Amino acid sequence: MILLVGGTGFLGSFVAARLAERHPSVLVRPTSDVSVLPAGLALRSGDLNTGLPLEGISTLIYCASMGFGHIPSLIEQLERGGVKRAVFVSTTAIFTSLPSRSRALRLEAEAAVESSQLEWTIVRPTMIYGTSRDRNISRLLRFLRRSPIFPLCGGGLWQPIYVEDLAGAVVAALDSNVTHRRMYNVAGAEPLRFSELLKTAARAMQREVKLIPVPLEVAVLAAKITRIVTAEQIRRLAEDKAFSYTDAARDFNFAPRSFAEGVQLEAATLEP
Repeated sequence: MILLVGGTGFLGSFVAARLAERHPSVLVRPTSDVSVLPAGLALRSGDLNTGLPLEGISTLIYCASMGFGHIPSLIEQLERGGVKRAVFVSTTAIFTSLPSRSRALRLEAEAAVESSQLEWTIVRPTMIYGTSRDRNISRLLRFLRRSPIFPLCGGGLWQPIYVEDLAGAVVAALDSNVTHRRMYNVAGAEPLRFSELLKTAARAMQREVKLIPVPLEVAVLAAKITRIVTAEQIRRLAEDKAFSYTDAARDFNFAPRSFAEGVQLEAATLEP
C-alpha cells in the first residue's frame, strides 16, 4: 500500500488524483484541507514530528518540503517500519549559489535518502505552477492583470514546470524499475529569459506589458525596505534556473509542455 505525505499540498493533491485508482492512504493533520483530495481516499492521521502511521505501508511518496530537517528521522522510521520503496520530491533550488539555510537542510535530506536501504528515487523540479494555488506565477498573472508596467531586474533563465507534468513524473518515476536509487531533475520544455517569461505570461492574460529595467542592487534595497519579497528572492531573478531533463525523458518518458501552453491553462483558471 502507498502512503502519500504532503497529499493536501499543491503538488500532492495532483499526485493523489493520479493515484486514486490505487487507493493510497494520505497522511493528514487536524488542520489539513482534505477537500482538495479525490473522494474516497483513506486518511491516516499523523505528523512528521511524532511519527508516521506505517502499518501495512510498503511504498512512500513524499511531496512535502525536504527543507525542514525531518528527513533523517523519517528515513529511520521507514526502515524500521519495513517500507521498501520511496519517491521523494526535492527541488532544483539546491543548486543555488546564493546563501540559503534551507539549501543545507535539503542537501542533508538528500544525503540521508541516498545512504538509506530504501529503493529510493529523488525527483527535483524547478518552480512549480499551474493553478491559483501556486505561489509564484498566479501572483504574477494577477499583477499583470492590474498593471501594464513591470519592473525588470535580473535576466536569468527560468524553466518552470507545470504541476500536472510534475505529478505525472512522480508517478512515472514510481512505476519505473530503472529509477531506483537515482536522482532526476525535471523542468518545463525549454528555458526562457525572465523578460520573455513575463511577456508570455502577459499574452496569456491578453495584456500588453512594458518592462522597465531596474538595477538589481536597487531592487534588493527596495526589498529590504518594503519586505514584500526577500532580498534573496530578488537575487534569484538574476540566477539561471535552467536544467536538462534528459535522464527523466530516457527513464520514464518525461515530456513536459511549454510555458506558453501551461501559463495559458493557468490563466484560464483564475477568477476575474
